Amino acid sequence: MAEVAVRPPASFPASKEPPRARSARVPELRSLESRNWLIHLYYIRKDYDSCKILIKEQLQETRGICEYAVYVQALIFRLEGKIHESLELFQTCAILTPRSADNLKQVARSLFLLGKHKAAIEVYNDAAQYNEKDWVCPRFSLLLVNRMEFNLRLADRWLTYGSVLRSTFFCAGTAAPAPAFSSECSL
Repeated sequence: MAEVAVRPPASFPASKEPPRARSARVPELRSLESRNWLIHLYYIRKDYDSCKILIKEQLQETRGICEYAVYVQALIFRLEGKIHESLELFQTCAILTPRSADNLKQVARSLFLLGKHKAAIEVYNDAAQYNEKDWVCPRFSLLLVNRMEFNLRLADRWLTYGSVLRSTFFCAGTAAPAPAFSSECSL
């Protein structure tokens, strides 16, 4: 058997320079997403005032093209009840990243909150094309369609009920209920 010679570990010559003191200052990052983590942190902590200030600074630095900052600002506007402004900002996000199903879902949600149900259904269907594994888009658009049909049936029922009430209370000279759509009543 051959003996294997074991070498002692290599030692490096000691440096004659004293070790450098580390700077306490962290270098500044200059990427578009440099503050996204802090924006997210303020948002999930519900510190919306600090979040809006940071978003404003981020958008000034990036000239308005930081998608995440715009997205969170739109979420904050929606929470504050500024649905139109929120919709505009989500549409900006959809322009910045055209194939993002999440941005399109937020646009559709804002349209839904504004009462534009048909437009919301169309946008949900567009979002479903970009992300076929997402179950939210098709189901939500079906819910919207069903809700619209339910609202139409409910409105029809109330219109019918209203016409019965009119014929009951506005018959000429009678206090008793009149038959619905009676020819004796003048509406």
